[in-house]
Amino acid sequence: METRPPDEGSGSTTSPVVLEIEDLDVDYELSTGPLPAVRQVSLSLRRGQVLGIAGESGSGKSTLAYAVTRLLRPPGVIAGGRVRYHPRSGPAVDVLAMSDDQLRAFRWAELAIVFQSAMNALNPVLNLRVQILDVLAAHRPEMRHQDRLDRMAELLKLVGISGDRAKAFPHELSGGMRQRAMIAIALALDPEIIILDEPTTALDVVMQRQILSEIMGLRSRLGFSVIFITHDLSLLIEVADEIAVMYAGRVVEQCRSEEIYKTPRHPYSYGLLNSFPLLHGPRQTLTGIMGFPPDMRSLPPGCPFHPRCEYVHEGCDRVRPPLRVSPAPGDTPDHVVACSLYDDRSVPELKARAVSLASNDGAQISDHAGEEPVLSVKGLQKFFPVHQGPRRSQAVRRVVRAVDDISLELYAGKVTALVGESGSGKSTIGRVLSQLYSATGGTITLNGRPIKTRRGRRHREYVRDVQIVLQDPFSSLNPLHTVGYHLARPLVIHGFARSGRRARAAVEKLLADVQLTPADQFVSKYPHELSGGQRQRIAVARALAAQPSVILADEPVSMLDVSTRLGVLNLLRGLATDRHLALLYITHDIASARYFADTTLVMYGGQLIEGGPSEQVALRPAHPYTQLLRDSAPNPERESTSTVPSTGEPPSLINPPSGCRFHPRCPHVMDICKEQKPGQIELEGGQWAACWLY
Repeated sequence: METRPPDEGSGSTTSPVVLEIEDLDVDYELSTGPLPAVRQVSLSLRRGQVLGIAGESGSGKSTLAYAVTRLLRPPGVIAGGRVRYHPRSGPAVDVLAMSDDQLRAFRWAELAIVFQSAMNALNPVLNLRVQILDVLAAHRPEMRHQDRLDRMAELLKLVGISGDRAKAFPHELSGGMRQRAMIAIALALDPEIIILDEPTTALDVVMQRQILSEIMGLRSRLGFSVIFITHDLSLLIEVADEIAVMYAGRVVEQCRSEEIYKTPRHPYSYGLLNSFPLLHGPRQTLTGIMGFPPDMRSLPPGCPFHPRCEYVHEGCDRVRPPLRVSPAPGDTPDHVVACSLYDDRSVPELKARAVSLASNDGAQISDHAGEEPVLSVKGLQKFFPVHQGPRRSQAVRRVVRAVDDISLELYAGKVTALVGESGSGKSTIGRVLSQLYSATGGTITLNGRPIKTRRGRRHREYVRDVQIVLQDPFSSLNPLHTVGYHLARPLVIHGFARSGRRARAAVEKLLADVQLTPADQFVSKYPHELSGGQRQRIAVARALAAQPSVILADEPVSMLDVSTRLGVLNLLRGLATDRHLALLYITHDIASARYFADTTLVMYGGQLIEGGPSEQVALRPAHPYTQLLRDSAPNPERESTSTVPSTGEPPSLINPPSGCRFHPRCPHVMDICKEQKPGQIELEGGQWAACWLY
């Protein structure tokens, strides 16, 4: 692997430019005319620099990346502008004027891209070995076969994948390993530039932190430049040298990352920055950014952000402000912003719309003394059989111990968060409690009455009273049916609407309850006509239609934009309080658990390892695994992404480790940890931990 000597001032504003984008325009040619997707974007990437591009879905970030790499497919067309690549030696090259042969030589060798979904980007019918060798064979035909094998082994080692996994197919790899494989393929030819398009969106916080640490370490070692695209501005501030914020296809603010964190100038940038629950400071209710991104087919006149802006004033709806140098004292000359708030050269003070929830220095003790839980689980188990062998009769009887001896209680009007990595068993608990899966062992009690079978009147009542909101709002709604049908069906099934008129009235009330008004604009729409946040609100409304006493929310905001997440979380929190619902919030994000839940339970390897009031668990975690979750969460005040070391993958639940299941990854492991499972140790303030340290 070539290690390039760093340029003088590498990554700074004085290092040479490696990629230059000038007044780039991209359209999608539709039957109704061209749809503008990117407009007048000008950016410069310097050698060794990480350039971040932030914005909500639909802002034009990925379209910009595909235009730069000439990967746009019809009906996408580049309508104007220039993209110039500056090699280390020789004249600049116009990427948009390259022939097909020149593009094939340019891609991967000079510029590579890591796509958002590694599962879709990797070929599912080819193993990892074949896919890496294919890149080397296509671009380095002169290489001997043994040299390609050596290079493949070097790449896998570089990204932390064991060589014995080279023959694995994508479906046999975890999400983190698939993303590492994509990075290995991108690095195969030592490119000068790597574009990362939402590389960590589908990963949990621990794997996200490890992937980012590896990417930044490789960047420092190999000297390539990075364009990092994400909707997560707080994450971007940690890794980027410079950040450009996009809205409605245009750059609305650009500056050094530390400036946008300390003094964001555009109201949209400020709204993005204040859409993240944090693990420091007072606990607050945040409102994020009101409204939804505009439809690019009918952009509002003037500033496209003005319908959502708290600081809108006269003229915002008529004149689109140009991108210009910020007049604020202390801002660098490279800090540019497109906002008419600065027309008179004044500097407005942007303030967050937040209401403090903290009291007694943030202490929050969940005391349920005297209360009866709505839903109680004791000793819950869910094992999945694993069949191996040529015939079922010869199969070795093995099981995946997905949920192993779990006990928890849900209370009316309270939110309980279940936190853990992917594969820890969180979603399996949700599916067992919703009766989508049958339990292997243990008892489930609803309102004091145990559920013993999956048949009969009692089971029907349970299914009505315990509703689930699934993770993916794009696949949990049938695309062939309207919103009205989705909401009317549970009303009819459970006997809450005996006529079409009553069903229509109930549907309109449900839409109002989830803040989708006026209702007549949504009743006849199909899922594909809604945004992700609107779809998830429909999923919540469908759960409410059964008039439940318990809602199980399984990662309800993980696939949504940051600005949309707060709206859905605030909606669920309000419903739990107003309707006196017991709510189980399943997530991998301990920061949102602190923000949203009264009680937090931490799950690892199919077992609960810590629990207590959310504020205490998030700010003063006791178990080393909970500390890892906290340290892996995005934190713009973190000095370096390398502060969280790689701790390996979660354990196999076919052959789980003996003793404490976290001991192979624990920095404090002792001999007893390897031999005996720790019990729950009561700590202060209602907090407990299953750890031999206590």
